[in-house]
Amino acid sequence: DFLCMFARHRPQMAWMKRAVGVLAMLALATSDDMEGEEYGYVTCGSVIKLQNERANYCLHSHDIKWGSGSSQQSVTAVEHKGDPNSLWKVTGANGAHCPQGTPVKIGQVIRLTHVQTKRNLHSHQYQSPLSKRQEVSCFGEGGKGDTGDNWIVESRNGGTHWKRDAPVRLQHQDTRHWLQTVSHYKFDQSNCGQNCPIGGQLEVMASRNAQDEANWWLTEDGIYFP
Repeated sequence: DFLCMFARHRPQMAWMKRAVGVLAMLALATSDDMEGEEYGYVTCGSVIKLQNERANYCLHSHDIKWGSGSSQQSVTAVEHKGDPNSLWKVTGANGAHCPQGTPVKIGQVIRLTHVQTKRNLHSHQYQSPLSKRQEVSCFGEGGKGDTGDNWIVESRNGGTHWKRDAPVRLQHQDTRHWLQTVSHYKFDQSNCGQNCPIGGQLEVMASRNAQDEANWWLTEDGIYFP
């Protein structure tokens, strides 16, 4: 049986300073503040939340390590939309520069950097703890990582660019699996042990099934740079 043996590394003051800064920015600029076609796209440099269209949980991370698999920083999904640990910065592919304010194209390779820990959304051929699909983690330091951080933006509704509030799926470039979360893969005492630090959160994993409806994500509120 899988037991979540997590190690915590939480520099409290640094975390609080980052959280205050991000929340202050969110108070000044949200996706509802801008109108018009020129402001309708997700752009490089933007800070966003991603909500799974089916589960209605947001992509999330925290400085807690997986107790199996890679032992890298865990990635989950949470129901609470106000958590600053659900903020991700859109950047260019590993080794590539995407200028701030550049609209993200459909088919473009991007990275998502976790705002609080500066590590990148990552996948690899480790097995995820609950679904036994492909593990998703956060990797790297200061936004630097490797090609396992690269994700391809795909659209359900066509078009040339990633539109805000339009469903997209993210295909992991190295392994050709899709980012997803499923509501019945939830951490609790039965699969994570007592005092589980991620109890009530959903597993986030990568699936080889391109047709799975759990693959689709929507942008929530964020800071968008035109």
